[in-house]
Amino acid sequence: MNNPQKSWLGIGVMGLCFLALLLQPGLTPAPSWAQAKAPAGEIKVPSGTLDAVTAMLTRRSIRDYTPHPVPEELIKLLVDAGMSAPSAFNERSTEFVVVNDRKILDEIAKVNPKSLQLKKETVAIVVCGNQAKEKNKGQGYWQLDGAVATENILIAANAVGLGAVWTAIYPYPDRIPKVQKLLGLPEQVIPLNIIPIGYPAEQKMRENRFDPARLHTNKW
Repeated sequence: MNNPQKSWLGIGVMGLCFLALLLQPGLTPAPSWAQAKAPAGEIKVPSGTLDAVTAMLTRRSIRDYTPHPVPEELIKLLVDAGMSAPSAFNERSTEFVVVNDRKILDEIAKVNPKSLQLKKETVAIVVCGNQAKEKNKGQGYWQLDGAVATENILIAANAVGLGAVWTAIYPYPDRIPKVQKLLGLPEQVIPLNIIPIGYPAEQKMRENRFDPARLHTNKW
C-alpha cells in the first residue's frame, strides 16, 4: 500500500517546483502595457468612466447644458487628455486657456453669433496654437496639434459624462484678433477653437457613421 505521508510530500514537492518555474525570469505573468505606463494611483478617473472605444463611438456634439457647475478636477482631467495628444515633431505647440468668467464667455459668444451654446455653459476651454514653439515655421503643424488635442478633450468629456462641442475661431480672420484681445493672447498664439463644457441638458443617441463606401484597402 502507498504511504499517505509520502504521497502528500510528493504533491508538495511538485507544487514547489511548479512555483519555482513560474518565478523564473521571463515566466512570471507580465503586467499589461497600460499598467507599466500608468503606475497604480497615478491616473484617477471618475467611477463609471466609459472605455476609450465606447467614448469615441458614442461621442456627439452637445450644445445644451444644465447650470450645474463642472468640478475643477474634471476640467483639469480634460486638459490633461488634451496635452496627452500626439504632437508633430513633439513640438507641443498647443496651449489651453480655461475660461470660467461669465463676462468673457459672453463676449466670446458675440464674436461668433451662431455659437449660442457659449451662453449656456459655465466653463470652456480655448485651444490655441503657439507658433513660437514650431520647429518648422510656416508649416501649420500647430493646427494639426490643436485638432488632435481637441478631439482628445471631446472624447474625454463624453467618457466622464460631460457634453462638449468644437466651436471654431480659426480660420475666421474676423474672430481671431477679437479672441486674442479678450484673452490677452500674445500675437504668436492663435486661438483654434473654444470648447464649451457642461453637463448635458440634451440626449443624443449614438449615430452609426461607419460607411463601407469610405473604406479603401491598399488602393482607392
